[in-house]
Amino acid sequence: MENILRIQQQFQSVVNTKDLIVFPCILSLLPVSMENSTHPQNPNTMASMYSSSLEALQLPFENLYLFDKSSLSLNASSAGVFPDPQRNHGLGFSRVGSFRSCLDDFTGKSTNLGSSMFDNVNWFNGFSNGSPGFQPIFSLDSEYSYGYSNWVIDMAKTEEGSKDLQKLLSNSTNSNMIFSWVFDFIVELMIDQSGRYLFQKLIESADETQLQMILEKLLVPHNYIYYASLLKYGSCSIKKLITVLEKSPLITCVIKALSDTFEKLMMDPIGHYVIFECLDVLDSQTNDPFNIQAMKQCLELVRHEQGSVSMSGFVTRIKGPRRDQLLNLISRNSAFLAQDPTGNYVVQCVIQLQNPAMNDQIFRNLEGYYVKLSTTKTGSYVVEHCLLSSGLDRVINELLRSDRLVSVAKDRYGNYVVQTALKESKKREISLHGSLVVKLEQHFKCLQHGYGRNVLSVLRSLQ
Repeated sequence: MENILRIQQQFQSVVNTKDLIVFPCILSLLPVSMENSTHPQNPNTMASMYSSSLEALQLPFENLYLFDKSSLSLNASSAGVFPDPQRNHGLGFSRVGSFRSCLDDFTGKSTNLGSSMFDNVNWFNGFSNGSPGFQPIFSLDSEYSYGYSNWVIDMAKTEEGSKDLQKLLSNSTNSNMIFSWVFDFIVELMIDQSGRYLFQKLIESADETQLQMILEKLLVPHNYIYYASLLKYGSCSIKKLITVLEKSPLITCVIKALSDTFEKLMMDPIGHYVIFECLDVLDSQTNDPFNIQAMKQCLELVRHEQGSVSMSGFVTRIKGPRRDQLLNLISRNSAFLAQDPTGNYVVQCVIQLQNPAMNDQIFRNLEGYYVKLSTTKTGSYVVEHCLLSSGLDRVINELLRSDRLVSVAKDRYGNYVVQTALKESKKREISLHGSLVVKLEQHFKCLQHGYGRNVLSVLRSLQ
């Protein structure tokens, strides 16, 4: 702590100098020694590099890198340099580990700063709040802001650095400064494992103008909202953005960007969760573009493996007047979808919603197909769902009229349908149950082999 106080005293005199931007000069000292080392991870090199750390920090006033606000001219020797404005300066936070470890390296000993450097050392806020003439915010077109943007982005990509930066956002001045530094790299930030937390915290503290700037960055010239939605961490950032913009008119821009790529998102194992977030958080009117796209592309999506799973989730979440329109579209095509390897899942999903009108339409459309569907892997699941709902009598009556009942009972998939028919009719339609038992007992010997034994086992258990 003594070393930190010496650093604070060294730079406090600088703070009182009129019209100077101070915080960058502190940051400029950090990468200097690092760049002089070819192998920063070598212990011997590190030891020699930090042997005169305090002397390096205690530079005379004229050797510090200071900026006069009127001209932003350099007044320093090569002892202190700003990070190169180019991205390849190689002094990212990932290289030094964290802001805390960087300070430890320069002081030559472990500094006990608690959970965060900014918890116990308040010089950052002291500079920004109590210094005359202090202007902490770099303009976005500053030639030096770009260099520090890289440094802050690299810091944000570490778990500890991201937490430290998030704590600074509680102060509006700090928040504006961090916003100006990360703005040009906002996409890079939002898709990073640790950086996404800073992005999410940043948009929570951002005002309407800053949120608009972020949206413009994400939408022009490329739809980065779509690309980020396909990534694990990027999708989390987009979902947070949706929540933050829930009551803002800016949400329409996000909805437009997502609805334009609706089909691709619904076919993606990560992207569809962003659509679900909109359905869960926003009202039906705001989500209407999604509902329209779902109706247009429903039949294509349900025949895609991931698209079918996504549409099943969409069906359970959709609200408003278009909900019945979408359910009606699926119900009308249920005979076709029930035979499809992936489309059958959506039909099952609609049946489980227990909508009387929609289910009645599905059961009528499937009449004449129940026997055939019972002997297929995908179709047998649909028939079982019909038996478990109000379609029980339709299915059993068709089985009783068919001369293929025994074939169904002996089939590897059909035997499950017959077992379900016996169990459900026993509980709900005793007359149909009796008729089914009588017909099956006529073929007792045939059922003693293969999958038919499963049916006989159920018959005995129900007697």
